[in-house]
Amino acid sequence: MAATLAVDTTSDDVSLTACTAAPADCSLRGAIAAANVLAGADAIEFNIPTSDPGCSAVTGICRIEVASSLSISEGLTIDGYTQPGAQPNSIPAPGANNAQLKIEITSAGFVNLGVALFSLQNSNAGPFNLRGLAIALPTSAIVTGGLRHDHRGNWFCVDALGQSPEFNLPCNAFTLTGFNRTIRVGGPDPADRNVIAGGGRDLNGQPGGGTNRLRVNSIVSERGSILLQGNLIGLGPDGVSSLPLRDPFIIQTGDDGFDTPDIQILDNRFARAPGNFSGGFGGALQFSVSRTMTETALIQGNVFGLGVDGSVLGVEKDHIEVFLGNSSRVPRLLIGGLGAGEGNTFAGALRQSFTGLSLGSAVILPFGNVNTFVEFVGNRMLGNQGIGLDFPTATAGGGGVVGRTPNDPGDPDAGANLQQNHPKISAYSVNGSQFELTYRVDSDPANSAYPLRVDFYKALGDEGELLLDSDVYASANAQQDKAVTLMIPPGVSLTNDDVIVAIATDADGRSSEFSFDTLSLSATDLPDPHPAGLPFTVEVTALATSGPFKPNGVVDVSLNTSPAVTCSLTLAPTPIANTSSGSCQLIPTQTGIRTLTITYRTLQGAFGSAAGQDVVITQSHEVTVAGPEQIGFSRCRQNALEGETARIRIERPSGGVANVSVDFTHMPGTATPGDDYTVPADQMLQWAPGDIAAKIIDVPIASDGLPEPTERFRVNLGNVMGAAVLPFGQLDVEIIDGQTDQRFANGFEGPECLP
Repeated sequence: MAATLAVDTTSDDVSLTACTAAPADCSLRGAIAAANVLAGADAIEFNIPTSDPGCSAVTGICRIEVASSLSISEGLTIDGYTQPGAQPNSIPAPGANNAQLKIEITSAGFVNLGVALFSLQNSNAGPFNLRGLAIALPTSAIVTGGLRHDHRGNWFCVDALGQSPEFNLPCNAFTLTGFNRTIRVGGPDPADRNVIAGGGRDLNGQPGGGTNRLRVNSIVSERGSILLQGNLIGLGPDGVSSLPLRDPFIIQTGDDGFDTPDIQILDNRFARAPGNFSGGFGGALQFSVSRTMTETALIQGNVFGLGVDGSVLGVEKDHIEVFLGNSSRVPRLLIGGLGAGEGNTFAGALRQSFTGLSLGSAVILPFGNVNTFVEFVGNRMLGNQGIGLDFPTATAGGGGVVGRTPNDPGDPDAGANLQQNHPKISAYSVNGSQFELTYRVDSDPANSAYPLRVDFYKALGDEGELLLDSDVYASANAQQDKAVTLMIPPGVSLTNDDVIVAIATDADGRSSEFSFDTLSLSATDLPDPHPAGLPFTVEVTALATSGPFKPNGVVDVSLNTSPAVTCSLTLAPTPIANTSSGSCQLIPTQTGIRTLTITYRTLQGAFGSAAGQDVVITQSHEVTVAGPEQIGFSRCRQNALEGETARIRIERPSGGVANVSVDFTHMPGTATPGDDYTVPADQMLQWAPGDIAAKIIDVPIASDGLPEPTERFRVNLGNVMGAAVLPFGQLDVEIIDGQTDQRFANGFEGPECLP
């Protein structure tokens, strides 16, 4: 018969197994030892008095310091929420976690390599359930072994204060890689939410352990299952702070010949802060396939790279990687969905350039001669450096090339998702609550499973920010233009200047990459020639050469000085059809005939070359010798009305290639310092090469409301270094009483400077 054992001490003494009403006779280790000799599944609860030496009277948190592994040989539930003062989370997914955990299991000296905290010894050690525990210690796994797991409302590799302690070795939460039948981590209720991080340091001494693997197998009489739902992974309980986590969360399908396990990854929030691990690690989620899947796994309602407050935390590397044990393995995945709440949000994925195979995309598929069924629909893309769904293309040397995959005529190519061709849109307009467009998918029915579903998204850069509507492209339409009228979702703003991108998905669940169009660039750079040290403007015009849209995205401009001078611009639509433009300024510091390189970044806009690459043009620009270095006031007298602020400008009208400094000082006049005006501070003003911006000093003028003559004070420029003081080194500020407006229309008070 199942027993309930109540832990009443933070001691780690294995001999404390009595677990009676007597005080301090039941340690966690002792309760587990007692449960191991009892038949059936038992429960361990907590009732540790705050007077215990391991408890804090201030926080109520009781810390159990374990010296070694805890072996489990029978089914067991360990429930930390039974400790007085503990409360489960009440915030719905995918929000933060406001749980109050009062039982913390930790040990700075825990033996790490190859040793788990909870080590399930056999198939009888199940089900194994953890509730309401904060567990943070250096260990190869908090949980390993067994057949059946159900873990809800815990903080893994996170202490009871919500921090991830820095041990010398990493903290890994789950190593469930055996022949498990069912694994549940989290669930649909707020109280189910776990917080999962990776404390400590990796073998290179960099912050961030954190390896998690969930693997199940089916048998003849039972289909295996994994449910990963509602958790915070890589974030603190506040849902905003990034916690160390090196590896992606790995889901493995098992490799048996029985039914494909039921795998659902729902409503989690993932983050992987850049730079908190070393090597080529990173990413949020890896779906690892070692079998031919006959059923579809679900990845729905998750948020990648965003805090609960909407802040971009990011994920270094791609958000989701689909990994195959070998090229004969076949994955089936639905990432997103058309139902409410089924779409995922992917934000802030970052390119990991040294790996060569990571652009920072939402999902990356395997390259080579592989057979995949990955459907990508209804997801929201927000500022990822890569693309949405990425089909890497195999190279002759056995490697792969990431990035956009151009369409091929008729779509006979093979590879991930059969490299399904994306739709091409040729006409587009908005009409009230509807939008009309004409599109075509160049896929021969012999090469794609018809009918196709075509999903249309409002673009943000190169990605689909928001699903607008979908259409069915039947075999009767194959490789022909189709005109459709579709609905704009309620509350969505859509104009003729917006860009639409689309994905085609075949009847077997193979999605294409997002569509893109092509463009050409032209630019003017004026004035040309132009002196060094002064700004000139580069205006770029982008003309769409395919599709009906005005190009969006970002253009980078570079001038080949040493170091290079650069600026960036965002394209904005113009009144001209298919045309956008933008401008930015460069300030060169070296003379000669230079080369301007103007680059449209295809991964930041829905356009590119025909091959899906950046579009680049170059042209010359002559930089002439700079004029003389000058610093000064542009006038020698200016006025200010009582109650206003005198804005004093010190300008750099010429030069711009040297380090320049000048002392700014104040001199009293007929106006009373402190009463009539606030005295400006004496100070040194400095300009670096290329800095030509004016320095502004604001002087508040007092108002007494009394008629009085004009009063004045003076400011001077002196001790100049690297420049001449021109045109003026002295400025008299004249205060007008405000009863009558005595200011000159041209801004000068008098025909000449004062002595």
